Amino acid sequence: MLTTEPVDAYDSAAWQSFAVAVVGAAAALAGLLVVACSININRVIELPSVVSRMAASLALFTGVLTAGTVLLVPGQDRWVAGIELAAVGGVMAAATARNHGLRAARREYRRNALGAAVLAVISSLLVVAAGVLCAARAGGGLYWLFPGVVVAFSVGLFNAWVALVEILR
Repeated sequence: MLTTEPVDAYDSAAWQSFAVAVVGAAAALAGLLVVACSININRVIELPSVVSRMAASLALFTGVLTAGTVLLVPGQDRWVAGIELAAVGGVMAAATARNHGLRAARREYRRNALGAAVLAVISSLLVVAAGVLCAARAGGGLYWLFPGVVVAFSVGLFNAWVALVEILR
């Protein structure tokens, strides 16, 4: 029978393996996004809503990469890491709210753009929650980072798919 010690929801050192995986994945996905945009750059530039969505996706990937990096700082106090994570999530939320692509989206694509924008902001707010709760040593702390990362990766990959395939339809 396999037994493991429980992971401390407020100790960034316990989350280092998660952070290493997240940093690597975020960097790879940011590269994928850049390649997806560059393949169809002429079409992407013609559509301001797509440009905005790609900027939001890059903000998500950069934010997740930065959040993972925060967890890798050795010997950092819990409350400092929490404040840094909350700040990263706040910047992610602001960037994704600003670059939602809704204003310039054609009518038939507004529902998809709205869904992606809402999920992007939610993922960012989950990172904020992870930081605040880690600093306060309450409410599950860093466990809120996991759904934030999963949603951020999902939204970013969906938007990369738009840049690579959907804009050619």
